[in-house]
Amino acid sequence: MKEQWQLRMDAAFDRYFAMSNALQDDVGAILRTGDGSQSFRRNFVRAACALGEGYASCFREICGIGLETGPGDLTANEVKALRDERALDSVERTKFTLRAAYKMLQLPELPNFGDVGWVNAQVLLSKRDCLMHPKSMDDLTVSDAQWDEIYEGARWLFVQLFGLIDQLRVKHGA
Repeated sequence: MKEQWQLRMDAAFDRYFAMSNALQDDVGAILRTGDGSQSFRRNFVRAACALGEGYASCFREICGIGLETGPGDLTANEVKALRDERALDSVERTKFTLRAAYKMLQLPELPNFGDVGWVNAQVLLSKRDCLMHPKSMDDLTVSDAQWDEIYEGARWLFVQLFGLIDQLRVKHGA
């Protein structure tokens, strides 16, 4: 049984590493060629959110393996995020997936969802939803004020996503 669990976990981490490289390359390419235009801003939002969704999907897969032994101290919403990603909107799914992953992996520094970084990350996620389902030009426009919040929200989200792996590396070695 243990060997089967380990094989599944190894495969989940292999998928994470492969996806991580591709998604980070996408964000990097957009930032290197960025000209500040509306098109650049929209593409940054899409790529940043794809990175977030990709990481979160991998974290849900990794944690889902552990969830088979029981939910431990996870809340109902955290379990819901791990078991049925479509049951929550993008903001809730991101928050509860991150919290669940940090808890399940027993990492000491959980994300702070009470600070301005999380507020800005919510602006990023909401704008992504507008861009993917536009109903007006307002949905497609990223104002200067919004851009500052979106950019800082992406930075906050990346710190949380990359921080999870960094904390795992410290806890368990390279």
